[in-house]
Amino acid sequence: MTFRRFVATLEEVERASARLAMVKMLAEAFRELPPEEVPLAVNLLQGRVAPEFEGLEFGVAEKEAAKALAIALGRDEAEVVQAVKEKGDIGAYARETLPERAGGLNLKRVYEELRAVAEDAGPGSQARKRERLARLVAEASPEEAAVILRIVTGRLRLGVGDATVLEALALAFLGDRGKKPLLERAYNLTSDLAYVARLALEGEAALQAVRLEVGKPVRMMLAERLPGPAQIMEKLGPHYAEHKYDGERVQVHFDGARFWVYSRRLENITHQYPDLLEALSATQKRPFIIEAEAVVVDPLTGEMRPFQNVLNRKVKHLTPELLEKYPIKGFVFEILYADGEVLIERPYRERRERLERWFRPHERLELSVKHWIESVQDLTDFFDAAIEAGCEGLVCKKADGDYEAGKRGFKWVKYKRGIAGKLSDTLDLVIVGAWLGRGRRAGSYGSLLAATYDPDADRFETLTKVGSGFSDEDLNEVLPRRLDPYRREERHPRVWSLLEPDVWFDPVQVIEVEAQEITLSPNHTCAFGQVQEGRGLALRFPRFVRYRDDKSPEEATTSSEVVEMYRNQWAG
Repeated sequence: MTFRRFVATLEEVERASARLAMVKMLAEAFRELPPEEVPLAVNLLQGRVAPEFEGLEFGVAEKEAAKALAIALGRDEAEVVQAVKEKGDIGAYARETLPERAGGLNLKRVYEELRAVAEDAGPGSQARKRERLARLVAEASPEEAAVILRIVTGRLRLGVGDATVLEALALAFLGDRGKKPLLERAYNLTSDLAYVARLALEGEAALQAVRLEVGKPVRMMLAERLPGPAQIMEKLGPHYAEHKYDGERVQVHFDGARFWVYSRRLENITHQYPDLLEALSATQKRPFIIEAEAVVVDPLTGEMRPFQNVLNRKVKHLTPELLEKYPIKGFVFEILYADGEVLIERPYRERRERLERWFRPHERLELSVKHWIESVQDLTDFFDAAIEAGCEGLVCKKADGDYEAGKRGFKWVKYKRGIAGKLSDTLDLVIVGAWLGRGRRAGSYGSLLAATYDPDADRFETLTKVGSGFSDEDLNEVLPRRLDPYRREERHPRVWSLLEPDVWFDPVQVIEVEAQEITLSPNHTCAFGQVQEGRGLALRFPRFVRYRDDKSPEEATTSSEVVEMYRNQWAG
């Protein structure tokens, strides 16, 4: 396929207002592609050349991309760098300034060139990346160049989520959008959309044969929420409950020689946990996949520290001083693979028994504390004990529940302590827009427009404006640094909003928000029309709690969860 045709498809998709139209456009484009180019196109749709967990980044800042564009234009680098900065969108600037040309690039060539850019490392790599990009841009049409430059700078802005791509692949190669669950299962086990695309080309049998592999992250199972012990007992009956720790959830893979540590966002964060891996290496010699909560403990008292302490380890090079100041203990709570056996289809009771046989004690490792629950009183007592121990609350688990990779359901239910006068749980919301500040907040953001995620529609629905809870540092430094790279002139296609903020953002940043209650609103689109016709749901007295860099936008609180919270908010 010509790259021009690929770019035209992206433009058509971005203009489409209905998700079904997007699916059909993508399916048609996939069918036009030679089979070997389908995985390449799927990667480029995501703005990358390899799955997230491989950690293959382009390593090209906007300034370097602007220099490459200057070379292609034959202009002064400093002049172009400044012009791009003022424009705020390198793609738009390229479209306006590059001469009209037919562009003879094909998709495979662009993919290979971009992969070479990403793989180039070591002394002189920035100059080589710049020259390679300049040559590619010089051959491209203005529209093609805009897409290339947006891809390498991480600014490709499409209204296409993973769910939409999977649905389009199902329609293109299985002939039925309704067969998306087959692809979804494969994706949840491999975390690689391009690989799933290759399997879809082979047919249903290839998709059904997919099994998890050590080294490839499994998309993590998520818990639903209920307001209190009575509702949890009604939903689950007798069940197991485990302490819910306030750390970073990690998935650790070991193939007998090499370790991998993945975050819930599927990022390879192996380098952040050398002490955890040292403990596992000392106690385990055979391949495994486990999940644990990595919690910073006080080096003097051994008490657990809050989640924010884990963020201090999120640096490129961990120093011995940082490791000593923020020591980690891993609370292991799940085992997915051991002794050559895949365990995710086994009931929780069996997985836990296997985990307890597998586990070997170490000063940096503990099994999560669990308890069998038969009554509301049992649950209340165990919950109080968890809070007393410094935990966030509990995760309640059905004894016969399997591990549903990538899914959120009532086989796991989280239960956290509420605060008087507030909802029983916080919400994780995606920032999609902002209003500029006035008075003391002039020159920064005054309030943020935050949204829930609707997985069925694959879109973000507004729930609230958040303006309180931010420090002066947040307003003047942190928020601009986090949000400005994702500013856009128009609403993102995956955002449904009835409000018009001063600034729109790509739906990337996730924040945790607390509130007093959930109310009906004609102005917000969360669960619009589901509770009352012509009304969505909104938060009353929302307040920022913290940034949730460990969560992807699609892991935000769902619109259906908010509906349940609305109905149950005063229960428990």
